[in-house]
Amino acid sequence: MKRINSVKRALAALLAGCLCLTAFAGCGDKKEGGDAGKKGSDIKAAIIISGSFGTQSFQDVALAGCQKAADEFGFELTKVENVNSSDASSTIQSLIGQGVNMIISPNDFFNDSIEELAPENPDVRFISGDAAVPDLENVASSYYREQESAFLLGALAGMLTESNKVAFIGHTSNVVMDRFDYGYQAGAKYVNPNVSVISMYTGSVSDVNKGKEMADLLYSQGVDYIAPAAAACNTGVFQSSKEHGGNCWTFGAADGQFHLMPDRILASQVKRIDNVCYQFLKDAVEGNWKGGQPQEMGLKEGGVDLLYTTNEELAATIPQDVKDRVEELRQKVVSGEIKVPGTKDEFAAFSFPSK
Repeated sequence: MKRINSVKRALAALLAGCLCLTAFAGCGDKKEGGDAGKKGSDIKAAIIISGSFGTQSFQDVALAGCQKAADEFGFELTKVENVNSSDASSTIQSLIGQGVNMIISPNDFFNDSIEELAPENPDVRFISGDAAVPDLENVASSYYREQESAFLLGALAGMLTESNKVAFIGHTSNVVMDRFDYGYQAGAKYVNPNVSVISMYTGSVSDVNKGKEMADLLYSQGVDYIAPAAAACNTGVFQSSKEHGGNCWTFGAADGQFHLMPDRILASQVKRIDNVCYQFLKDAVEGNWKGGQPQEMGLKEGGVDLLYTTNEELAATIPQDVKDRVEELRQKVVSGEIKVPGTKDEFAAFSFPSK
């Protein structure tokens, strides 16, 4: 029997190593993660992503929210990177086998696996941070009206532009990117009927050079404001803005990204998945779990927002009447007076003010 138990322990250790997991927020630290006296001591969580952390994507924002909850409530949090969708089910099953009872996915890449495994594992809770998963009581999920924050950013660009040429750079054309794209276009044209909005896609979330090449091209064509929403590709846009200088400005995304280029990023459209993940985890700890009913998050709910630069000197270049107009539009979106388009058809049917 001892020999069998030894073999089992060895296999478990090997499996943990093969997953290439990096555990933090409590492993070996009784104060921050392993304190049995804290509310979350019965939670063992893992956040899984398809790429890597540290790429300036919203996955890093999600991680920050999870880390905050782990620190505050004292549970173990493991991060699992570079998981292919084809391997997601086996990875999640392995985690569950190791005692993980909270699986967090910041986007929709693993939704098929979550929908498959959640009914089979009713004692395990899942968080889908950026895609709706209805009717499963052990799955808390959220989705966003990204077009609303993009609308405000587009309006800002439409009022600030001197060339009447602004641009959007996304990574891949999909439902979420459409919301960013059409929301941004709608905002720019809502305040400036003469503005031209160019949309381009990098086809990558990690090719910094591609982001820079596209920005170089756009700035050379007279674009003076670019709104990137292409994860790590954004840094290429920031570099291009820095090199061109002058009126070649950029916006940010994710957590704001102001620290990456503080003298060139005037404002950012952000998706507060950090707050959403934190709240779901807090709900789990406090017995207020909201599974089965996807939460829709927009400006009103604090799920998306427009942030201005933290550089006071740069912020001072944005006229107060422009900020006031943006705030006016914010209130109209929150109240429902303006329903921002998030698809091609909605954009085509959107009512713009008469010239």
